Amino acid sequence: MASSFAVQSPADAINVALARLGYKLRVGSLYDGSAAAKKALDIYAQTRDTLLRDGDWPFAERNVAGTLLKQAPVGGYFPPNVWSTAYPALPWNYEYSYPSDSLDIRAVKPTPIFVPNFDPQPNIFAVANDTGFTPPQRVILSNVPNAIIVYTGQITDPTTFPPDFTEEFAAALARRLAVFVGGPEAVKIEAADEQAEMAQAASEQG
Repeated sequence: MASSFAVQSPADAINVALARLGYKLRVGSLYDGSAAAKKALDIYAQTRDTLLRDGDWPFAERNVAGTLLKQAPVGGYFPPNVWSTAYPALPWNYEYSYPSDSLDIRAVKPTPIFVPNFDPQPNIFAVANDTGFTPPQRVILSNVPNAIIVYTGQITDPTTFPPDFTEEFAAALARRLAVFVGGPEAVKIEAADEQAEMAQAASEQG
């Protein structure tokens, strides 16, 4: 079911999740120091990235031209050309860099000559660690030249979350927060936050 609310900050998503659990207070931010915020800070990014990676969210799809790192010699490996770490791992012809903001590689496809392509074909690829670099680099191996890398991006700006993702994100946060702020533990954390808020108000009033 699509959500009717939008989030403007990580705190908004956390507050929706806390409300689902019957938690009466709100967090001002992930860094406000409250007990609930501290628990939320531990799980927020991991929960968001897991949901993005495991789902097929159109808003998170990225298509970029692959950055070629290595290429097999034309004609194959015949003397004097023999395989070494200067080339892609066998049996691949091309090695591309792994996008820094990628959570999951969805596909590797050739740059189309004609647009639109009415008969796209799948292409196999592999993700590996190339130990020929120092330190080792995460790379994408393929036999597709001039490849376009299709991947799920790490979307950190909550204002770009569509309603359906926001709804599932809040639900996922609530499930994880329930371990910490559900039942009797919720009462303890809420009491601690209330005391902290009262102390803060008293200090501000002098």
